[in-house]
Amino acid sequence: MSVFNLPRLDAPDPFADALEQYWMTGKAELELWREDGYFNTENVGWYFTTFADFLKIEKAALKWARGRVLDVGCGAGRIALYLQRKGLRVTALDNSPRVAALAAARGVRDVRVASACERLLFRRGEFETVILFGNNLGLCGSRAGLEKMLRELARVTKPHARLLATTRAPGMFNPKHRAYWEQRLARGQEFGAIRLKLKFGASEQTLDWFWLAPQTLMELAWATGWRVADIFGDGRAEEGYGAALEKRK
Repeated sequence: MSVFNLPRLDAPDPFADALEQYWMTGKAELELWREDGYFNTENVGWYFTTFADFLKIEKAALKWARGRVLDVGCGAGRIALYLQRKGLRVTALDNSPRVAALAAARGVRDVRVASACERLLFRRGEFETVILFGNNLGLCGSRAGLEKMLRELARVTKPHARLLATTRAPGMFNPKHRAYWEQRLARGQEFGAIRLKLKFGASEQTLDWFWLAPQTLMELAWATGWRVADIFGDGRAEEGYGAALEKRK
């Protein structure tokens, strides 16, 4: 495992805490709190699934994977491990040293500690496929952050590269979600950007995420050198959808 762009090792990392506990005990739930008080829990066992239990949108997108792969936000390494077994060469990234170490301990051969929201220490044109599963299209927290990431991923990929991702549209049908977006708009804040607090035991971390509808993804992809080649899902984008992007010639 290579380490660069290393964050503080003493910073709270509830996601890593939850993954480590699940790996040791087979049980862990992460709390997710939105800034308006909306609350949910996530069973982190999902990050340890094998192909049989992958989401349908993930299985559909993975059919597009080829060549050398960059797995961004690899978590416990489920996608990297699957693609390794398929014979592909995978480089996995996570911005948490502890999460990256867990992925390596589980068998991911090439794990790096880095953030795709910053410049990556890869040469131009190294990869043929980029994976951004687990809603990781939004990990840079804003429209501008996503644009920057897509341009950087265009730099480190080959001319015929593919980017495979999952995300979701901002929730509007549920009144609680619609009220949240209305509050943000009333304060002049960006639509689609969301502030969350992760909690696991006494550990807390605040982060920003970005949700976007398929039409917004199409616009951002085109502006940053990509095109949306396919969309995967059942039409309920608020519950999650997958996308395959290709480099524009």
